[in-house]
Amino acid sequence: MNRTRPLFLFLGLLASPLAQAEDPVDIGALKNAEIQVVQKALYSMDDKTEFTMAGGLIPFDPYTLGTKVQLSYASHTTNSKAWEVQLGTGFGMKKAIYRMLDSPAYGKVPEAYRYLGSITGGVLWSPIYAKMNYKGQRIFHHDVYIPAVAGVTVEQAVDRNLVASAIERLSFSPTVGVGLGVRVFLHNGNALRVELRDDWMMQHRGGSDTWAIKQNVGLHVGYSAISGGK
Repeated sequence: MNRTRPLFLFLGLLASPLAQAEDPVDIGALKNAEIQVVQKALYSMDDKTEFTMAGGLIPFDPYTLGTKVQLSYASHTTNSKAWEVQLGTGFGMKKAIYRMLDSPAYGKVPEAYRYLGSITGGVLWSPIYAKMNYKGQRIFHHDVYIPAVAGVTVEQAVDRNLVASAIERLSFSPTVGVGLGVRVFLHNGNALRVELRDDWMMQHRGGSDTWAIKQNVGLHVGYSAISGGK
């Protein structure tokens, strides 16, 4: 009897936690508002500054292909909001359809304008922060942002003969734009940045002395140096 007593005590100790584990605790139904995923962003943008150098194209104009270099400076007030100013310069080259219309076979020169420069500023809103898994080997942190800007775009009439002087060939157009961008963070804390932006301009055309709404859709790819922060 004395020999079997330790065995019964051991079995009792094993049975006690099993019984407790098998007894579920009913906490009731949870609402969606009560379920939250708490995860700290590895690359925080709160209170940081961002300087970006980017190259771009304005490829969708029917008559010109615009090349662009853009510098931008952003001040991030929170992880999801920043104020940014952009300074761009470039040049628009004639497309094949423009050269065809300007040939002796047609002799019909379109009143086309090409991109020369712009200065814009506005807000960046970043509602999404996420991670990408590449081939199960590397993790890339990135955020998705929406730029909304306003400013001035400078363009030039392609045909020198449409207006009397070089100054009259220039058009200074009020501009508003909105787009979609992705910032992919690097291990050093900086980022690669890809942005597609649609700028709308109210443009005065000196050759016909008319006003027109022109749309410049630009694709920018650049490198961001990020500093400061908490």
